[in-house]
Amino acid sequence: MRKKSDKKQELDFDPIFLIASLMLLSLGAVMVYSSSFFVSKEIYASGIFLIKKHLIHLCIGLCIMFSLMSLDYRIFRSKFLGFFALGGGIIALCLCFMPGIGLSGGHAKRWISVFGFTIQSSEIVKISLVFFIAQFLSRRSKSIGDFSEGVLPVLCITSLVALLIFIEPDFGTAAVIIVWSMMVLFVAGMKWRHISVMILAGVPIGFLLLLAAPYRRSRLIAFMNPWDHMQDIGFQIVQSMVGFAKGGILGTGLGEGTQKLFFLPAPHTDFILSVVGEELGLLGVLSVIVLFGIWIWRAFSIALATNDSFGFYLVIAAGSLIGLQVVINAAMSMSLVPTIGLGLPFISYGGSSMITATAASGIILSVSKRARL
Repeated sequence: MRKKSDKKQELDFDPIFLIASLMLLSLGAVMVYSSSFFVSKEIYASGIFLIKKHLIHLCIGLCIMFSLMSLDYRIFRSKFLGFFALGGGIIALCLCFMPGIGLSGGHAKRWISVFGFTIQSSEIVKISLVFFIAQFLSRRSKSIGDFSEGVLPVLCITSLVALLIFIEPDFGTAAVIIVWSMMVLFVAGMKWRHISVMILAGVPIGFLLLLAAPYRRSRLIAFMNPWDHMQDIGFQIVQSMVGFAKGGILGTGLGEGTQKLFFLPAPHTDFILSVVGEELGLLGVLSVIVLFGIWIWRAFSIALATNDSFGFYLVIAAGSLIGLQVVINAAMSMSLVPTIGLGLPFISYGGSSMITATAASGIILSVSKRARL
């Protein structure tokens, strides 16, 4: 009887978390189709070109999620696998600058071509960092109060990754990597004085880097007063806010939005939440927020239920990575933070970001299935 009970428990996973993940993916597919149809028709002469690519990304993502869910997450505890994944992620970032492999777009070198597939290297390295940080903190959890032993190694690795991403250039993702690593270190028990010193040192540096490039200065100026620049640098954020205003409480109806008709740049990527706001209204936006809230709540509940430090840090790292991106994208769409070019996980169009989100879900489901034995 004991063996039967153990076997049943081993087959368990968090159904609420899984359902929330699948609902977000389903909503994303619907909204990508609605928001990308006219853009796709204009660029590719087919209104369904982008949604077909998105559905392929979705199928690949689901395969990754269920594959990771079926694996025992404890196999990733190996130091060799962790450093191999981290090294692979850093190499992928370096390949962005290699002629013939690295691909440019919008004056940025963020992608590589592998066997005909275009991959955004920064999205791949995020998952590599999840494994690295979880492994490191599970081994050094008792020395996290010591800056040189418990904090500095993580900051050195994440700073190197952030630097490579920054020079692509991609200031937003580099900033997310740094903030996210500090969040995980804080949960691990980093001392307040270490946090204070890093914030006092990091904020001025970040602000100077923000001002260093003309396009980043323009984004900051547009954020501070977009209505004074609504015909040029503030156009994107003004159109996003117009979309939310048009939607009201109930929205204009699915597929009936007008901001995606070349008024709102990137309607199917960075500003897809604005399309949700226009077509599904405040209730639609709140539904998206609630789904993400359930996803994050269940992720952290799974972390607290684990009896294994590696599983705990794995879920904390994966869950906070997605959660932070959700908060920043939503704030960006509503002009609460400057525009930094960051998609909404699960919802926005993008194959590499889809892999990151579904891989994070698969990792968390694997932990939920096994870590409470």
